[in-house]
Amino acid sequence: GGGAKAGGFKSLEEALENWSVAFDAPPVQPRGLVNTGNMCFMNVVLQALLYCAPFYNMLWSIKANVAFSFNTTTPLLEALIQYVHEFKQDRTPLAQLASELNEPFVPENVYEALRKKNVFQTLRGQQEDAQEFMSFLVDGIHEEMASILELYQAKQHGAVATASGAGAGAPTDGDGWLEVGHQNRASVVRDGGASIKTPISQIFGGSLRSTLSIPGAALAGINSGAIARTPQSSNREPFQWLALDISSDNVESVEDAFDEFVAPEVIEGYMPLPGGNAVDATKQVLLESLPPVLMLHLKRFVFCPNEGVQKVHKFIEYPATLTLSPKWFAKGANVAKYRNAKYRLTGVVYHHGSHASGGHYTCDLLRATNEWLRFDDIDIDCLSSVDDALDEKKDRTAYILFYTICH
Repeated sequence: GGGAKAGGFKSLEEALENWSVAFDAPPVQPRGLVNTGNMCFMNVVLQALLYCAPFYNMLWSIKANVAFSFNTTTPLLEALIQYVHEFKQDRTPLAQLASELNEPFVPENVYEALRKKNVFQTLRGQQEDAQEFMSFLVDGIHEEMASILELYQAKQHGAVATASGAGAGAPTDGDGWLEVGHQNRASVVRDGGASIKTPISQIFGGSLRSTLSIPGAALAGINSGAIARTPQSSNREPFQWLALDISSDNVESVEDAFDEFVAPEVIEGYMPLPGGNAVDATKQVLLESLPPVLMLHLKRFVFCPNEGVQKVHKFIEYPATLTLSPKWFAKGANVAKYRNAKYRLTGVVYHHGSHASGGHYTCDLLRATNEWLRFDDIDIDCLSSVDDALDEKKDRTAYILFYTICH
């Protein structure tokens, strides 16, 4: 169920606005991707997104329901739609298909769209980083959709509603957060038109609440009584994936990494007032809302002043089913909604090699109910069970985890 309505839409805009998340995607016949030289970092991401059911359904439903030719403002979206159409829908298990698999191919139209956007020049840091590429692709499609939706919604409302104008000067209510903003003036942060909802943010987008607590006395000089009573500023930060620090000795599992993620951090020498006294403030980031597909990036590459970028090699345990602890959520967040939320592991992207630069990428992906496959460019193998995806491996370490909510 879900997806776009039958009978089609007049425009891409209408399809995007009326889209809803659908989890049940038809299994596609696996197909290898040719590595044309250092492209494994892209291949693993393209395979992982193909087997991410809500993402696949989104691309398929747009193609199936919009009777029009694409315009040039959405090159990434168009390229990804063409890409998923290179794969046959087929439920046959891989073991029975092996001899009849379609030939591996080069996802040339995706490369072409990326060249148009000059991505190959802008992928900085490691010359090829799967996480950097994934974030570029996901954010890039989100931006393409947001820009056409913004124009569409403005036309529909007969006027361009600017995000900054919405609610300016309005009193704070439940949705407004006091934030110490520019030059430490207190400002109200609202969730409003600033972030346009797209199918991408509906699949991958969650939010964090970041709270800065300042010792009360330090704020006595601010004339606003409200601030003096509330020596705290909170703001809501959207995310499309979560980056988890795994460098600490305390972190041996994904759950440990979440504990570390939400641990309060002391900011020494914070200046609440220009010319005032420096104080120790405390910053804490907690989960506020979660997406249907939770992408976790294990921060394997850390910068050391003397050695440069180093790889964190240790094995981090990650569960087949991830249950999120209420202690990781902000007070007032809709914890009840997530308290029993269980996320099922549906993909693991691995980095091979001992150094941050170079190396190789492969991935393990859930194709059908209990069928796990291992992709290494053009090579595709069956795993005997999910345990093969969970176990520690000598030659590779988990780098990106895909968890899909159990629905």
